[in-house]
Amino acid sequence: MIPSNAVMAARQYLAAVLANARCVVDATAGNGNDTLFLCKQTPADCRVFAFDVQLAAIRSATELITKHGFLDKVRWLHADHAQLANHVDGPVDAALFNLGYLPGQDHSITTSPASLAPALQGLVDLLAPGGRITLVAYPGHKPGLAEIDFLEKTLSRYSQQQFVVTRLNFINQCNNPAILYTIGKARRDLNENSSSN
Repeated sequence: MIPSNAVMAARQYLAAVLANARCVVDATAGNGNDTLFLCKQTPADCRVFAFDVQLAAIRSATELITKHGFLDKVRWLHADHAQLANHVDGPVDAALFNLGYLPGQDHSITTSPASLAPALQGLVDLLAPGGRITLVAYPGHKPGLAEIDFLEKTLSRYSQQQFVVTRLNFINQCNNPAILYTIGKARRDLNENSSSN
């Protein structure tokens, strides 16, 4: 299936590592749709950590997860994802961010580079070999542009021997479509020669 937006593409990218995952993170739980995706795609004993700074989001997401029978699988954290490394002990097989504000709630409460920077660093440090991270960013509002600028500068400096980093733009869509950034950690030994000879 060809993904028609960044969220769908993010899920497709993560799907390859979820079947055998032991620990996954939804860094921006929101209304719980991504948390539910992680619950459905991972083994019964996989730990799912879900973060959100808004209590309304945690309540909404908990209701959705409970309805689908996965409440015991999720550890809810009413906390800024900047504190992620204080709550997740890893290794992390997959993690996702759906940046911006919570639809239907106060648009002034939004993610920012200030919280994204420590959250992303914490996840990169915890990422298992072969692990994957996705970040969906939104250029249609000023805080989103700041996050995109941060991601472009930060991710471009990641070692290509350790990580594969991509950016997916839907260039023929209107209304400032979301941009997907992906990070994959190499499985091979860092000292291994990657040439084929």
